[in-house]
Amino acid sequence: MSHASIIAPATPRLRPAAPVPHTHTPTTIRFLVDLARNPIEAFGEYAYHEAYVYKRSVIRHLLMVNDPEGVRHILLDNASNYVKSDQAVKRVRPVAGNGLLTAEGASWKFQRRTAAPIFQMRRVAGFAPDMTVATQALLSRWGALAEGSVIDIGEEMMRLTFDIISRTVFSNELTTEYGKIAHSMASYLDNLGRITILDVLGLPGWVPTPARMRARPAISFFRHELGALIDRRREKLLRDPANVPDDLLTLLLTAKDPEEGALVSADEIYDNVSTFVLAGHETTANALTWTFYLLSQFANHDATLASEVRGTLKTDGATAEDVASLVFTRAVIEEAMRLYPPAPVFARDSIGADKVGPHEIEPNTAIMIAPWVIHRHRKLWDAPEYFLPERFAPGAREKINRFAYLPFGGGPRICIGMAFAMQEAIVILSTIAQRYRLELVADQKVEPLARITLRPRYGLKMKLVKR
Repeated sequence: MSHASIIAPATPRLRPAAPVPHTHTPTTIRFLVDLARNPIEAFGEYAYHEAYVYKRSVIRHLLMVNDPEGVRHILLDNASNYVKSDQAVKRVRPVAGNGLLTAEGASWKFQRRTAAPIFQMRRVAGFAPDMTVATQALLSRWGALAEGSVIDIGEEMMRLTFDIISRTVFSNELTTEYGKIAHSMASYLDNLGRITILDVLGLPGWVPTPARMRARPAISFFRHELGALIDRRREKLLRDPANVPDDLLTLLLTAKDPEEGALVSADEIYDNVSTFVLAGHETTANALTWTFYLLSQFANHDATLASEVRGTLKTDGATAEDVASLVFTRAVIEEAMRLYPPAPVFARDSIGADKVGPHEIEPNTAIMIAPWVIHRHRKLWDAPEYFLPERFAPGAREKINRFAYLPFGGGPRICIGMAFAMQEAIVILSTIAQRYRLELVADQKVEPLARITLRPRYGLKMKLVKR
């Protein structure tokens, strides 16, 4: 397909599901209450017009940064002055430990440079066959269903991306029944995934709140299941290294710091494997879920994508070589992540005083960067609330400010698995589009809910329609 054909025929404008920003200016307490309920509902219309929103309070000063240059300053130019926010770390550390997602300083630098070779494009391309085989297995299961069957696409994508993680990280040695994984993941996010006023006020992580108590079984489950598998692989590396699977777990267990030659510690191995499994499959599954929702609402874009897939894929399923040619497919996914960023809000804490844009800030100022807002900002995007994949067509994509589009973060801490996730999403979407289009059921209520990641609050029931 030529690049020119990336623009689909025009259809009447439809605003995809999203909260309508309120028009009042909330008090700090009201803002925190809204953040706890659903963070993306806390931002009023003012946030989508202003470059900076600075809230001073007796609790803590908060600076919301929507200006790409301010975001660049925090994430790149003066990144050493901004650490992961304490409240965000409290929500993810119980499962991510001190891995790449939460580590700071020398520990983070060591882990990052040691793990970076694992995610080089050459290695990532080698995982494409596993991604395709897993997607074909999903399609075989769908093929056994009656014509017009209804599925929850969110649940299906979670199951599929978990299967891919199981294949690529563990060579299918993770035998835990997926239903138990899904239940534990939902329990963890429902209880520790929300921002609470107590967290903002600095409640220590060791205080046994009801939410933390309810999340403990899920945390114990992850540690037991993943810990046992890592121990078995480490033992096999010692006993029979020639027959150890060449997967991400083996690569992580044998990776050495390119500067100092040190291996990753046992705790860091567990923390990063946990991060890959839980964060890796969750974010990609959500991105795909929202992509299928959007395609169900825009028949012209769905038809253009199907046409590209038919003209590109020469086999049953996508290959690593196909990924670069699927230009419109990539644009659809990128635009879906603009409207529904997998991580809709993230935060930093300032270490020292600094100037961000026009604002002089003090040490320990809370910095909020909300891709949900930045991706819909009225000063940064034309028609920001509408689904327009042509924004990411070749020639247009290059004009987007790097720090106005943040589905994977930015700066030194940009998601290390970005290439893996994009390849996975393109392989899955194109392979499914070969056989099916999905239609949203008529009575499905669609509401995005932010709980660390961005999920549909009520699931997404869709009807399978064979092409």
